[in-house]
Amino acid sequence: MTIISQPYTASGLFPHGGWDVHHHIFEPAKFAYAPDRHLTPPPATVQQFLDFKKKIGITNSVLTHGLSYGSDCTSLKAFVRELGESGTKGVGVIDPDTITAAELHEMHSQGIRGIRVNLYKYQAMHDVQRQKQALREHTRVIGPHCPGWSMAFTHVHPEFWGELAPMIQQEIVPAGVRLVTDHFALLKAASMLPAECEGDVTRQPGFREIMDLVRAGLLYVKLSAPYRVSLEGPWYMDLKPLVRAFLNANPHQILWGSDWPHTPHMKVRTREEALHETPYLAVDDGEWLKSLRSWVSAEEWHAMMVSNPTRLYGW
Repeated sequence: MTIISQPYTASGLFPHGGWDVHHHIFEPAKFAYAPDRHLTPPPATVQQFLDFKKKIGITNSVLTHGLSYGSDCTSLKAFVRELGESGTKGVGVIDPDTITAAELHEMHSQGIRGIRVNLYKYQAMHDVQRQKQALREHTRVIGPHCPGWSMAFTHVHPEFWGELAPMIQQEIVPAGVRLVTDHFALLKAASMLPAECEGDVTRQPGFREIMDLVRAGLLYVKLSAPYRVSLEGPWYMDLKPLVRAFLNANPHQILWGSDWPHTPHMKVRTREEALHETPYLAVDDGEWLKSLRSWVSAEEWHAMMVSNPTRLYGW
């Protein structure tokens, strides 16, 4: 394994600033979790994130509403206000059946620039038809009232993208919604590929369809949470082919997020599991960032870390 030898310094990695487009804040003592949550995380406070932000060297961030808070964005708006001076926008979770246009406009005025779709609510994590329903319902609500907002959508079945692609092209993009997927679209690096792929990341289900959407400018992808798609931490060297594939497809559609404080892998939990506090993963974000920086050009790095997130969230 090759170890990246250049010293890790904030000024070296982010000479023009940088965005972390996927992090969370959890403060259950201030804001109670939803009773029907899928996960109970330990506290991860605003101050702890500010310390992390300073250590890494980023200048802006996108606070992603934790699904443990359900569709109540009270906590998100409070955290964004608290982080506001540090250049933070928000991505919320909504109930499309009950939210009003006035509430959406108020969210926008408070720095919210998108939503994420809670597949657990739809019992859709493993059901592509229910995923289509969830996407349609959220697009129907935010399309007319929040043009330009992003809609984040993450699931554990990359093979579903072939069936989702026509709907994205025909319904979501024409509605003015900018679709984002987290965590490498959960395409796997070599260390997590099934045996039939023989170590070739391009042979896994969904690879071609995802790259086609990225190439066409119809899908943003966050290079976030490498531990969800690779077993080779802390440097995740086997992710280089995937990183290069995404950037070669379209460098203007690629973003970076930490996934701080590093919640465990997505899965459908029993009620007992969901209510039991689950610890965070131990991740060396600095070493991962050094690896990532070594695989890309200065122009690609600036696009991923500055210009792309500014265009998507910073307006």
